[in-house]
Amino acid sequence: MDELFGLSMDYIMIALLILLAISLATVAYVVLRNRIMFKMGVRNIPRRMAQTVLIVIGLMLSTLIISAALTTGDTVDRSITNWVYEIAGHADEIVEFDAEKIGDGTAEPFVPESTVAELEAALGDDPDIDGIVPTLFEPVPVINPRTGLSSPSAFLTGADPERMDGFPDIISLDGEVLDLGALASDEIYLNESGQEELDAQIGDTLQVFVVGMPTTFKVVDIVKDKYITGALTTEEGQSQDGMVTRLDVAQRLFDREGEVDFIGISNRGGVRDGMALSDTVAEKVEAALTNPSLSVEKIKQDTVEMAELIGNVMSTMFLVMGLFSIAAGILLIFMIFVMLAAERKPEMGMARAVGSKRSQLVHAFLSEGMAYNLGAALVGAGLGVLVAIAMTRVMAGMFAQINIDITPHVTPRSLIIAYCLGVVVTFITVVISSWRVSRLNIVRALRDIPEPTYRRARLRTLVFGIIAILFGVFLAWVGVSSGVLAPFTLGVSISLLSLAAVMRYFALPERPVFTIVGLAVLAYWALWSGPLEDVGPEMSGDIEMFFLSGIFMVASSTFVIVYNADILLHAIERAGGWLGRLLPALRIAVAYPLANKFRTGMTLAMIALVVFAVIMMSVMNTNFDAVFLREEARGGWDIVVTENPNNPINDLNAALDREGSVDTAQFAAVGAARYPDLFAGAELRRPGGRHEWESYPVVGVDDAFARDSQIRLQTRASQYADDPAVWEAIRTTPGLAVIDAFAVSEGAFQAGGPEFHLEDFDETAKEMEPLVLQLRDPTSGSLVNLSLVGVIDFGSSANFFGLYTSEQTFNEAFGEPEFSRFYVKVQPGVDPSDTAKAIESALVTTGAQAESIKDQIEEQNATFNSFFYLIQGFMGLGLLVGTAAVGVIAFRSVVERRQQIGMLRAIGYTRGTVALSFIMESSFIALLGIATGVGLAVLLSFNLLTSDEFENLDMSFIIPWWQILLTAAFAYGASFLMTILPSRQASGIVIAEAIRYE
Repeated sequence: MDELFGLSMDYIMIALLILLAISLATVAYVVLRNRIMFKMGVRNIPRRMAQTVLIVIGLMLSTLIISAALTTGDTVDRSITNWVYEIAGHADEIVEFDAEKIGDGTAEPFVPESTVAELEAALGDDPDIDGIVPTLFEPVPVINPRTGLSSPSAFLTGADPERMDGFPDIISLDGEVLDLGALASDEIYLNESGQEELDAQIGDTLQVFVVGMPTTFKVVDIVKDKYITGALTTEEGQSQDGMVTRLDVAQRLFDREGEVDFIGISNRGGVRDGMALSDTVAEKVEAALTNPSLSVEKIKQDTVEMAELIGNVMSTMFLVMGLFSIAAGILLIFMIFVMLAAERKPEMGMARAVGSKRSQLVHAFLSEGMAYNLGAALVGAGLGVLVAIAMTRVMAGMFAQINIDITPHVTPRSLIIAYCLGVVVTFITVVISSWRVSRLNIVRALRDIPEPTYRRARLRTLVFGIIAILFGVFLAWVGVSSGVLAPFTLGVSISLLSLAAVMRYFALPERPVFTIVGLAVLAYWALWSGPLEDVGPEMSGDIEMFFLSGIFMVASSTFVIVYNADILLHAIERAGGWLGRLLPALRIAVAYPLANKFRTGMTLAMIALVVFAVIMMSVMNTNFDAVFLREEARGGWDIVVTENPNNPINDLNAALDREGSVDTAQFAAVGAARYPDLFAGAELRRPGGRHEWESYPVVGVDDAFARDSQIRLQTRASQYADDPAVWEAIRTTPGLAVIDAFAVSEGAFQAGGPEFHLEDFDETAKEMEPLVLQLRDPTSGSLVNLSLVGVIDFGSSANFFGLYTSEQTFNEAFGEPEFSRFYVKVQPGVDPSDTAKAIESALVTTGAQAESIKDQIEEQNATFNSFFYLIQGFMGLGLLVGTAAVGVIAFRSVVERRQQIGMLRAIGYTRGTVALSFIMESSFIALLGIATGVGLAVLLSFNLLTSDEFENLDMSFIIPWWQILLTAAFAYGASFLMTILPSRQASGIVIAEAIRYE
């Protein structure tokens, strides 16, 4: 992994090492100039080991999350790039037909074999090139008669054995490089994936079907999966089943004399280091090509870069989602040091009384904090690696579907970044909190008297409040000017919160001030995604809005709760009649947190913040699942059958009737969708000079598909009364088309996928005016004008991706299709899954693949949900922050309230009642935080999913009660466990010792 947030990881590491050096230099300064204060700070570490352990846990969590995110990125990056190197072998570049370079219809989509001789004449003596080999490959159905197993679409590859010197990639499972020229005309090497699929052994005879005719091949050996052995993954499937034979044998079999699909180029060096020459070699090969329809693709370099991009995206995603936990960790650090200061108040007062300065108190706390910090960050970095290893175990199952082995991997650079970042973030937080706690009155500190609550704030509070308001206004202006929502909402929120400081200066009471401001901020964030969405200028937001919404909604609701929670105490007192003997313990449990608003608010915010993030993702995912899984998303079809290009079916019903094993009377409807050449593809653009041609899937549908399809449209042209009218128009009127919703959605992104996107399209509109598009066949240059009259429903777009037009319009642009898909609607009571299996079994010799659309959707959704649950579990690590805060407060409360506990025991409170009051106190805070997080997440999700932006999804709002209950139970259970030990300590205090405690 080389980049994070678009920045070089090397530069990030260097910058953080500099910041770490500054942090350590600051501590070194304290050691050299104020050794006594340094010793005063670090001596407190071993005094209360249980509290020290909790502090270390709290400090290490941010580092743990950062380390886990970076290690996950390293793992994905390394695993995918390893797979790329392994499967590509020595093929660094390929020469292939390039549909974009020509458009006059004079070139066929293949590479002339004569091009090899031209390249050898020009580059045969080039020291940077090891080898040049022509290769042909075709997908074919294969049957193993011995086992009865089949592979519907295995790639049969042919390579020139005379030119394999630079490609030692046909390797047996025991590591021996095999000679392709040693094969007879009826012999093949079967790759490892093919062996597993067919349960084949050396010596088995396989049947390969081309145009319905079988050809037998003997398996001479089993070889490793490589491009050249047929391990080619296409968009039509993830199968890497393949076999390799001599080029002349493959050319005769497919009637492609003098043709190849690509020419492989091997650079000087090995599998990995040869890639360094890709740019140089590609330029040389491009210059040597005389055929204008051919181009060079740096296949290995491009695929490795894509793998690195995926690793970077994974790390960024985990880090962004972990921001909630990191924010909670920062709050915990701040709270820990404020509580430590409260515990050592008399000690600090004595230090100040004998001449210590405030800066020296800061030095003492800074020394203690950094002592915790340096060790905690080290532990966090190590545990983060373990967490990442656990996550990769889950990811391994997901990536196994595409035969990629996920192996844990971490680079020293990532560990250094995680450690430095954890130390630096904690250092900054410790400095701020240390400065805050050093501001104390000596007399009150010596007597351990609480600081007075001033009715009005000081002048500097007013000044800072006004500056913050102006800064917020500036951010809002930046947001409006740039059209970016994040600075605008951030500015509005900062301005509203800063009003509290201004109002406090004018001696307004705390409760109404913080309640009004909190409600104002909460209302703003609750409404901007709903009623306020269309107010003011149009602005765009991204994933950062998720984080900002959580921060400000939790902060504002915390203000409202902590300044009005005494209402709960009144309610408890009113309910005293039926609480019985629990009432005394419950009163104490509620009263103490209300008297310590800072601690209660901070702990509540930590728990609520993480619960908000987890529940928000659960609610959104559950509702989008419902959209993709509902019956309407299948467009009225139950089964999809994809034919093999080398064994066309043409008429599905007729083919099945010939086989005789499937009763086609079970079919209510059958429609066909036609596809162009997969390698040439199709291109779209809006008319006009400023629009470029961009690739996009184009599908031609026959009359039956258009007539019987029930694919819903989220937007349609105003002249059509309903969706069936649009499909009927497509069937009867050439030149009309509809497109999937991803082509018009803002922020649509597919790495390495189709490029076409309709800009400035109102995706929320129900009606549209027809748009003119141009469709081009890159191979022939044939151009057709289309009228776009509809956009497919978002839920259906994943199953019907691309631009859909009539078969007549398709043929006008592309001629004969490369292959077809048949969509089947079964009669009521017929099981689609069983029928799909029966169809595939009946058509096994054609290589057709049949699958239940419902099963297909559920399988894709299960993979997505596995990844989602992985992220959700990662975010759930932040709950440890909240539970650690509960434990810190509980331990501190035992110390602070020792005399109070003694008095309670003296007037008759039993040990059980004392322990119960501590447990109830922690439960009160934890449950408030959980309820706040759940309530805010459900509120924001409801506003988002019922806003105009999602109106076309036509979804019903669903609350995932079981996921909410499980998250709440985990959060509360962890908080409860953290309270058991301090509650036992409190209940075990001896009365006489507690009353005399000072």
